[in-house]
Amino acid sequence: LTNRKALKSGLINACKTLGIIPIAANPLDGGLASGVWSATNPTGGEVSKNQPFDFKTLEKYSTLHDVLETVKGKVQKRLEKENTKLKDRRDRYAGPEINTDVTTTQIAINYVVAKGCVPMPSVKNPAEADEIIGCLGWSLTDEEVKMLDNAADMSDKGIVV
Repeated sequence: LTNRKALKSGLINACKTLGIIPIAANPLDGGLASGVWSATNPTGGEVSKNQPFDFKTLEKYSTLHDVLETVKGKVQKRLEKENTKLKDRRDRYAGPEINTDVTTTQIAINYVVAKGCVPMPSVKNPAEADEIIGCLGWSLTDEEVKMLDNAADMSDKGIVV
């Protein structure tokens, strides 16, 4: 979301045409695309922690971070409805529920998947592993991807709403 050079240059589409599956080695751009750090939360919620990004950078991506939160809410509502619809089937076959406790990090990872890449985020602890596992079993709709595309385009141009 914050580094879409391979997407904009046509590299990802060229890979798909050749039957090559592109791998996104840093899909969260060091955490900038996760929405954990933002202009309104520069420390990521940890008071004693240093800011990994300067305020100017965070301000540039504030529109994207706001849209990540909006999409997160939309996805959570959609998944809660799907869980309700599938309740009878799960009761009969003991299937697992779909994760509805969605995070902005999971939204960013599933955006990379929606663009046709295999994300390879770094995982430093069990909590991060659990968060990545929470990306499984659901995907973004075309509308949600378009919302993120538009916000990323605005951020690339330095437009803050």
